[in-house]
Amino acid sequence: MKTKRYIVTLISIALLLLWIPASLDKLVYFQAFKTGILRQPFSDALGQILIYTLPLLEIIAAICIVSGRFRLVGFGLSSLLMAAFTGYIGIALLGAWEKLPCGCGSVISGMNWTQHFWFNLFFLASSIWGYYLQRGLHRNSDSGLVAVEGLSAKRQHTNIFTNILNFIR
Repeated sequence: MKTKRYIVTLISIALLLLWIPASLDKLVYFQAFKTGILRQPFSDALGQILIYTLPLLEIIAAICIVSGRFRLVGFGLSSLLMAAFTGYIGIALLGAWEKLPCGCGSVISGMNWTQHFWFNLFFLASSIWGYYLQRGLHRNSDSGLVAVEGLSAKRQHTNIFTNILNFIR
């Protein structure tokens, strides 16, 4: 149990070191971020949505990870974001687009696509691992559990989508 808590803390710190600079970079250099997103090979309508939702989702993920009560949601949101980013880069590596500009900032912008893919894959695996470890900690401890109407304590954290939907409500 103590080892799991230690690993969850390390994963939390790693994800905070990812999400906080990534979201701040998007906000501080908003015009460059916006231009980079609008140069991506998808519709401008989707680009406009992503311009405002990506930084917000990254900030929400960081806030949830810091909060013991919502850490499971934070790991889930991190997993979804990293799955989307990793999948997008995986498609790029398969050659789906002739040229793909990188809209990333900070240290990540200096990586090539293969390095970026492995970097994202590491954080995707970490997010998923953190989710399952945190879920196990919730099951073994009464602290931090929030009753969800219609669900027993054992079924409260059955899957990632239930947690996200309950957080949104």
